[in-house]
Amino acid sequence: MRFVIDSNEYIFAFGSSLETPAHKLLDEFLNKPSLHTIRIPETIFEEVSRNLPLASIHEFHKFIRELTVVDKDSLVPFDIGAKYEAMNLKMADAFIAAYTEWVGADALISENRHFITRRPDLPFKVLTAETCLKTIFK
Repeated sequence: MRFVIDSNEYIFAFGSSLETPAHKLLDEFLNKPSLHTIRIPETIFEEVSRNLPLASIHEFHKFIRELTVVDKDSLVPFDIGAKYEAMNLKMADAFIAAYTEWVGADALISENRHFITRRPDLPFKVLTAETCLKTIFK
């Protein structure tokens, strides 16, 4: 399966000393690297890098190098983003939705983009880390 992991999941996984669902999820990806593909836009990479404690940035970058494709934001076609903006999504949310569609992801994993799910015609699922663990890695 192909996933887009939102910035909040990386921050919960790498920025906390607690065993969070996000941390468990990233461990699952590390344990089964050939089964799934992770893609993120450079916006997410930069946001996470800015918001993690200095001690965690190396671990995050290592995870990205090993398992994730980082795409330039400018590659996402404008018309896909405009479609999501026309759905009254905020610009940042419209971009993440457009990116997720553009890469052909099966799911966007996020703790705070659940409002996107109010659209019944999305070409991808929106899952929390906990829900992803329960449904994909059961």
